[in-house]
Amino acid sequence: MTLTGKIIHLVETSGSKAFRGRHQWSNEDLDPTSESERTWRWYDYVSLWWGSSFNANGWASGSSLISLGLSLEHAIGVAAIGSAISSTAIIFASHPGSVFHLGYPVYIRSSMGVYAGYFFVALRSLIAAIYYGIQSYYAGCLLSICFRCIFGYKWTTKMNPFSESANITVQVFTAFMIYYMITVPLLFVHPRAIKLAFEIKAVLLPPCAIGLCAWSIYSAGGLSKFTLATDTKVSEDSVGWAWMQGINVVMSGISPMLISQPDLTRYARAPFDASYPQAIAAFLVKVLIYFLSIGTTAAIQVLYGGEPTWNMWDQLDLILDHNWNASARTLCFLVAITFVGGTALTNISANSIPFGADITAIFPRWFNIRRGQVLCAILGLAITPWNFLTNAAQFLTFLGSYNIFMGSLMGVMWCDYFVVRKENFHVPSLYTSDRSAPYWYGFFGINWRGILAWICGAFIPFPGLIGSYNENLVDKNVIRMFNNGWIISVAISMTVYWAASTLFPVPVYPLEYAHIPVTRGYLGRQSPSGAFPDEIWTPPYAREMSNHRIVDADKLSEARGNDGNLGKEP
Repeated sequence: MTLTGKIIHLVETSGSKAFRGRHQWSNEDLDPTSESERTWRWYDYVSLWWGSSFNANGWASGSSLISLGLSLEHAIGVAAIGSAISSTAIIFASHPGSVFHLGYPVYIRSSMGVYAGYFFVALRSLIAAIYYGIQSYYAGCLLSICFRCIFGYKWTTKMNPFSESANITVQVFTAFMIYYMITVPLLFVHPRAIKLAFEIKAVLLPPCAIGLCAWSIYSAGGLSKFTLATDTKVSEDSVGWAWMQGINVVMSGISPMLISQPDLTRYARAPFDASYPQAIAAFLVKVLIYFLSIGTTAAIQVLYGGEPTWNMWDQLDLILDHNWNASARTLCFLVAITFVGGTALTNISANSIPFGADITAIFPRWFNIRRGQVLCAILGLAITPWNFLTNAAQFLTFLGSYNIFMGSLMGVMWCDYFVVRKENFHVPSLYTSDRSAPYWYGFFGINWRGILAWICGAFIPFPGLIGSYNENLVDKNVIRMFNNGWIISVAISMTVYWAASTLFPVPVYPLEYAHIPVTRGYLGRQSPSGAFPDEIWTPPYAREMSNHRIVDADKLSEARGNDGNLGKEP
């Protein structure tokens, strides 16, 4: 073997050699999760949400509601309604992965087509890398607080400052790079093995957050002293719009986890484990974290005046500025260091694992989930995330822009799965380019219905994004539409997809099974999930790595002249 051949053999993923010369639809991380790896129980998903919600991004989402001009009472009401909607969305997002044990990169092939799905996989991977960098920046800011608590003025004054144009201080940049180095080992943990970390996180973080909020409210004289509890800064006729925008902010904060649910629920022992328990837990913890963050923001404004501080590190800095004593330094250190760890784990579940799954689907020969997570970290650093967010307005606008694209995509996926297909995936067809298979859609593997619905849902509210940066360019109602982007995008894309699929029905089963009535969840009840009882089918990667002679779907289709007998023995 030549040197080049040895290098290629070294870096390509296990089993890729068997796919050379033809399109590779799978590798070990893209196949349906095997029974031995379905180890996540309901309490694992409960701890996932309980721990994941206590992170810097979740805290900022809650406290930034005050920047909309909402009172404390209104902000809590918005948080409760938004959390109820998001909990319902969690059930929808979790179901396909827990039944068919497929991650998002394979799931999206059913809605958009086996080839068009690559675009939406790439879209999510791009956003995941950006979010990874931003969450890491948050963690760096919090770690800088930890160093301030330890070293005092030596940390804040003894380092040469960066210029103002850098948009980041030398202290935060140093802490950011230290955070990056100490979290590298976490990137090599496979998602099936990371659940214990979330269980530990779920125990450690809530007491620290509750302690910060309790101290702030007590120091401010109690809830009765909050002028924010009775005063609203928005006009009476705009309160309703502020509520809607606030609900959209809540949904924005959860969107990364929603779109990525299949990547984690594919490891569920049974569908129940990834359904109502985690939805209830998510609702309770979201209401709690928003109450804590909103209450802390309101209390700190009462204590120190000025504009509301919408992120945790600014709040902790203010506390230290006015209370430089051992107890305040201990409180701020404990809160900051636990949230650093919490943000790191949330970053993995919501960003690096999804990115790893996506890049695995795009380049299955060269990437698996672990390698993809490392690449995500590199890209997250390259985007210089501190240049994205400098104030609450930019933060809310960024969340909203993500919302309209991902909300529209979720609308298509949910309508396709729950309404059109009645919870049926023919899994063998998701791993083949056979033109007679249902996810080819008769048009080069592109489902034009899904593309049309996604465009309508994403781009109808899009002009409001321009207005969010310069409100003089568009009408006020256009901006309001954008501020309600998630709900509007989901509703529009679902409606358009349903209408298009009603007028031009999509194939649910392969041709040879087209005579079987489409009943709700039929293929999900089979064993293995997603295959008909008389089919002999083994996942592509598992097939290539086994010693059994089972013909794969593409070769079988060629041998039969594309007659559609997918997955049966020749």
